[in-house]
Amino acid sequence: MTLISIVVPTHNESGNVQVLHQRIAAVFQKLAGCDFELIFADDSTDQTPEVIRGLHQADHRVKLVRLSRRYGQSLAIAAGIDHSSGDAVIMMDADLQDPPELIPDLMERWRQGFEVVYVQRSSVSSSRLYKLFSFLFYRLLKKIASIEIPVDAGEFRLLDRKVADYLKRLTEHTRYLRGLTMLPGFRQTSIRIQRADRLQGQTNYNFKRSALVALDGVLSFSVVPLRLATLLGIVVTAIGLFSALSYVVWKLLNPSIPGAGWPILTASLFFLSGIQLLVMGIIGEYLARIFIEVQNRPVYWVDYELGFEHLDSAAPSQLGRGDRAPTR
Repeated sequence: MTLISIVVPTHNESGNVQVLHQRIAAVFQKLAGCDFELIFADDSTDQTPEVIRGLHQADHRVKLVRLSRRYGQSLAIAAGIDHSSGDAVIMMDADLQDPPELIPDLMERWRQGFEVVYVQRSSVSSSRLYKLFSFLFYRLLKKIASIEIPVDAGEFRLLDRKVADYLKRLTEHTRYLRGLTMLPGFRQTSIRIQRADRLQGQTNYNFKRSALVALDGVLSFSVVPLRLATLLGIVVTAIGLFSALSYVVWKLLNPSIPGAGWPILTASLFFLSGIQLLVMGIIGEYLARIFIEVQNRPVYWVDYELGFEHLDSAAPSQLGRGDRAPTR
């Protein structure tokens, strides 16, 4: 029997998880020799965990990893993968923009020998600015990243067990999973779809949160911003030296010309100060990530678990790194 672990991060998705379970169960009813475990990694503030508990009581294939607070989507997915035991792991959202009916296609590519099967899709946001931002970001990251990261690919993907085991060994706090699954060079392929609209509720990814994810992607897989800061410093220095030399030559050739005025001096100071702050900000972003990593704190903390056999007879656990190998 082939077991597929489906990892779904949830934050206030009480209206979606039941429909998601129904559609996943319907898919696997048609897959002979296959079964699934549906692992919700939840940090909701609404009734989502209670709804998941009800689903578990009706179907023990539904499991819950309840996080102690909101750690973000990538770490919630990491918690789900850490608790998975399937021959393959499928990462997907709870809002049903990732159609469960695509699972057989993902598994077919997996059976063909591919170890990472990712889904490419265009943004369905109604905001033109968001769509433009998404389009440009993926193509910029593809250009500057140290590895090949596919464009227009979200978290929805299938991972072979060896890929999931690799992810479980990671200890970093800032995770851009769309790149991390590509990092070791596993055999990969893609499926392109047209994403559906969200079933109900509000998306948890506003422009600000998406921008932060994009920043994580750039800083986790590229040192180009640091090199750009160095190049910017060289260019500004060269412009300053050239301007000063030009003025000296001009003054020697035309002694009667007046000196440079205060407006030019003020504008130059503001310009150089802005460049310095920009460079310091770029360096600070990298240093902040180093600071977080060297603290060596648990990546996430589990409040309690539901549906996992190793804890079914135990009290709700307070888990961190080292209590389960690995719980982060």
